[in-house]
Amino acid sequence: MQRPLGMLGARLRVYRVRQVQGMQLEFPTTSEGLLERKFWEFHVNHPEVYRYLVQFARQWRSVGRSRLGIKALFERVRWEIGIRDDKPPPKLNNNHTAFYARLIMDRHPDLAGIFALRQQRVQSTFGPGNEELPPSEQVIGA
Repeated sequence: MQRPLGMLGARLRVYRVRQVQGMQLEFPTTSEGLLERKFWEFHVNHPEVYRYLVQFARQWRSVGRSRLGIKALFERVRWEIGIRDDKPPPKLNNNHTAFYARLIMDRHPDLAGIFALRQQRVQSTFGPGNEELPPSEQVIGA
């Protein structure tokens, strides 16, 4: 099943809905970059990572904090998943952090602005457009 979720800038986002482990997940039907394709593949197969990230970001906000680094949350998720007894932990790829930050802020208005974003080399199919973000590399001496 496919359904459009709306516009972000000039990019129409079309999502595919899939049931995974009793949850209904949505992910883009097309993506331009290899990193994003690998992210969606991981996300669909390991929805618990996303749930932990959202839970911990909300916990951070609940104590009055406004900003947080996605990589700090990612390390906490590594810990939480690593100490559970039920199954071996998935390997968390640091390349996925930028996509998780965009996805969380895109889907959860209460967490909008919690993560700082930078331009991507290959624009993702969700989240803010590169034209709205600061460059990913700083130019020294400019």
